[in-house]
Order: sequence, then structure tokens, then C-alpha cells
Amino acid sequence: MRTSQLLEYFSLPDLFTLAYVLVDDHLQLLSAMGSYQLPMARNRQATPSELITIALVGDLLGQKNSETWFALVRQLYADLFPHLPERSRYHRHLLAARHLIASFGLSLSPKDADILIIDSKPLPIAQGARMKRPRQQSEAKIGPGSMGWVMGYKLHGVVDTQGYFTKFAIVAANESEQGVARELLSEYERSRTLGDKGYVGSGVYAKSRENAKTPVAWQGQLTLGVEEAVEGGVHGRNRPNPHVYGSC
Repeated sequence: MRTSQLLEYFSLPDLFTLAYVLVDDHLQLLSAMGSYQLPMARNRQATPSELITIALVGDLLGQKNSETWFALVRQLYADLFPHLPERSRYHRHLLAARHLIASFGLSLSPKDADILIIDSKPLPIAQGARMKRPRQQSEAKIGPGSMGWVMGYKLHGVVDTQGYFTKFAIVAANESEQGVARELLSEYERSRTLGDKGYVGSGVYAKSRENAKTPVAWQGQLTLGVEEAVEGGVHGRNRPNPHVYGSC
């Protein structure tokens, strides 16, 4: 069912209720596993389950302006959410709950399908004016990095939803993300892999560029924690040997 058809089958209160039950059950499960502590404050304005529910339903319905959506819910559905915080506090709570939202989104995936995440990290050997100096490492090339242009290599890491490496590649800094993804992952694996905009066009599920003619559907709140899941592994590794592809 397309998200645009949801309100043809469910009323908005019913949709809120269904989403809330799923979200709250997931948070209760995380609490029972010891990976999340439910707030105990009695005077807390709304619960994490309520706030996440509002954000997720807004995403499902294609509400692009989160402030307008929150104001609408607060005004028209006070019977469902009687203790909502102020707008700024609502956004702060959502920001703090990014890992919970990502965990919930991943929990909805088919249990027999391994969801993977791919990201890259520059491994520079020189930056700035030093990039033009002669180097013995002929494999090192000049390419774009998160902090600008660098001379060196780039580490591409593939991790599972628990943050454990499954595959990696160390290539010249000027090699494209799309080419590395095709070399590193099978067609089936790419269809189950999340990535950032650099991997658009490789078969990896990535958020479309702003000027894309055929943008990919992308649920904002469910994907807020995607990069965080990989950065703990990819961005914390020591530099290995260059031009290496491997599995873990």
C-alpha cells in the first residue's frame, strides 16, 4: 500500500494508534533487554513513544514542514496527545531519540533479510599544499573528503545493524563510491544496503540528490540514525594497507 493511500483505509486517529502501539512495544522490548531506560519522571510532558509516533506518522503522510505538522497535531488531536511539550522541546526530544527511531525502523525489516549499512572515511597522507609533493605511494590519489580535498586513500566499510564489519575496501581517494559499492557488494546485497548520497546510482538504497529527476522515497525520521550506525565502526578504525578488499 502506498503511503498516499493510508487515509483511504485508516482514519488519522487509528493511524496514530497503530503507530503508537508498534513504537511503544519496541521501546518496551528495548527496556526489557537493558538497552534503553524508560523515563520515570511523573511530570514529563508526553512520552518518547508519543513524540516518535507524531514524527513517524507525519513522515508517512508526507508532511514536509515538521513545525506545521506538530502544531496541527497539538491543536486538533489534543484528546490523543494531551500533554505535548512546546515546539522547541519537541524537536530536542526527537533529536535525542534518533537512535531509538533508527532502531525501530530497522526492526520493521523482514527477519530473513540482512540489512547492511555502507559508509566511507578518508585516509589522507597529505592535505593542502603538500598534496602536490612527489610521493613514493603511487597508489595514493587526490580526491574529495569530508574536510575538503585530500591526497591518500578512502576506507569503505560495510556493517550490519549491530555495527559489526562484514566487508571493507581501501582504495585511492579518487575512486567513486558507486564503483566501490558495485565491486564490494553483490546485486542482492546492494538491494539490502543503506548508504548516503555518495552511493546514489549504485543499487544501494540512498537518499536522492536534491536535483534528481526520479527521487527515491525516503522516510526522514526512520533514517536519521543510519550514518551513526556505521560511524562507530568505520570512523574509528586504524589505517590498514592500501587497495585492499576484504570480508570480515
